[in-house]
Amino acid sequence: MATLRVSLLTVTILALPAVGLRAEEAPSKGSAPLLDESLGFSVNKLGLRHTLDLSWRRSLNTSPNPFLRDAHLSVGLSHILTPSYTRLGAWVELAPLSILEVRAGAEPGAYFGTFGSLMSFASYGAPFDDASRDARKGDARAGTGSRLYVSPTFKMKVRALVVASSADFEWWRSSANGPLYYEPSRDTLLKVVGDSMVSTSTVLLRQHDLVGRGTLSYGLIHNLTYVFDAHENRSQQIGVVVIRQFGPRRFGLHAPRVGGRVSYYLSDPSRKGQLTAAAGVSISLAR
Repeated sequence: MATLRVSLLTVTILALPAVGLRAEEAPSKGSAPLLDESLGFSVNKLGLRHTLDLSWRRSLNTSPNPFLRDAHLSVGLSHILTPSYTRLGAWVELAPLSILEVRAGAEPGAYFGTFGSLMSFASYGAPFDDASRDARKGDARAGTGSRLYVSPTFKMKVRALVVASSADFEWWRSSANGPLYYEPSRDTLLKVVGDSMVSTSTVLLRQHDLVGRGTLSYGLIHNLTYVFDAHENRSQQIGVVVIRQFGPRRFGLHAPRVGGRVSYYLSDPSRKGQLTAAAGVSISLAR
């Protein structure tokens, strides 16, 4: 089983996830910093997101066993910037096995009062679709918020097939007037005083080795967003995804990656039965 890392990238201001997949170099004992940058956009919902991720990684063993050789401990900082908000977070990640990693982190942030951010709502059942928020533009306000999360990820490659599944268990709160507020990155309503939810992403891909020119992967993706106290606001999508991972040096960049997807809303308070699309690019700036 080849060593690999699956990165489930959120590439829009409204949490419409795309996927990046890349083969990693052999794990290192050292802790040299890694700096990754990504930029993505989407339609339905329309969004744009820029992310910088700085991390330090240390291998936990030198075993050649494919289930152990990618075991590691990492710590990092992440900065996210969109037209709606900015967040700066810190995280720690433990991978006891090559096929399993668990990340935990905290992300305080500031909202700009645009695209419906920190708009208050009276109940989970209140309409918060694009048209409803546009009609209340004057109610949006700037403020602060935070996210705490624990994210286990399972990943495996068997010959040309890659499967990866990640779940973000999250707790949110904000300075909105409330009692609920619109959170743009998850495109849902949450309680001002604190609310919990889960967001999952699963991919099944076929990966082709392009012999020194990187890899080409394509397959299926499934996403679910679920607020535990708001069953009616569950959002679920299924779609197709394509990822191009270039070689170690291309276009003067280190291992650039591009990806795109088209998905169909199986369920959503306002988008059920509609299509959505997203694309993104990611590069390594330091290694």
